[in-house]
Amino acid sequence: MATYEVLGSQVSTPVEIRDARSWFSTFAVPLDSARDLISYSGLEPSPIMGKRALVSLGFVRYVDGDLGPYHEVVVAVIVSAPGSKKSGETGAFIHQLPVNQPFTCAAGRGIWGFPKFVTDIEIDEGLHRDTGTLKIDGELALKISIGHGVPTRLPDTSLAAYSCGDGVLRRTEWRLDGEGSRGRPGGVKIELGDNAFADELRILGFPRRALMSGSMRRVRMTFGDAEVVDLEPPSTTDGSDSIVGVSK
Repeated sequence: MATYEVLGSQVSTPVEIRDARSWFSTFAVPLDSARDLISYSGLEPSPIMGKRALVSLGFVRYVDGDLGPYHEVVVAVIVSAPGSKKSGETGAFIHQLPVNQPFTCAAGRGIWGFPKFVTDIEIDEGLHRDTGTLKIDGELALKISIGHGVPTRLPDTSLAAYSCGDGVLRRTEWRLDGEGSRGRPGGVKIELGDNAFADELRILGFPRRALMSGSMRRVRMTFGDAEVVDLEPPSTTDGSDSIVGVSK
């Protein structure tokens, strides 16, 4: 366990999220496009159906947790776990992770190297569909609308989440369990804006049909410490400054 100083406050790991609501969707995209998108990480997308890779889009409403309440949008690529002795083992590479509050942004970047930045995120829960809207500099970047599925039992999940901040590849153990799961094939509507964030998704072929989508009414999560992964990805610079200190 470690204790980190984040914007003048102390945060200890494992970080706990006691109550959140999440929406998720999964898409099959061209393998080469996904590989180009995350080439800076040194990781390889996990191939499916020959020349396809899996990309997940989602949004989360955090209600109660160690990082406070906030909204988040996720763009992740399923990757082959580097150095794994188990054939076919995968993880989730977090390519984009905008949030709407500065404290969780500072913690996410400083503790785990997640690519968080602060911007406007709205989450609207409707009668038949729930919608997450991401705006950057006041302009639409992504609107993702997910239809309500049928009650579905989803198992508790333990997953390796990868990040590449300041050119350093990190691995974080992420555990999740929840209640009130719903799922369905397809069920997603995507609207893109006119900016760099949206253009990255267009390169992957968005808007496109989802393989599946769903939601979890009450989610609990834990995040451990980040471990540096011994790879040598291509040099990359995101211009961020160090914002946390750590003591063990």
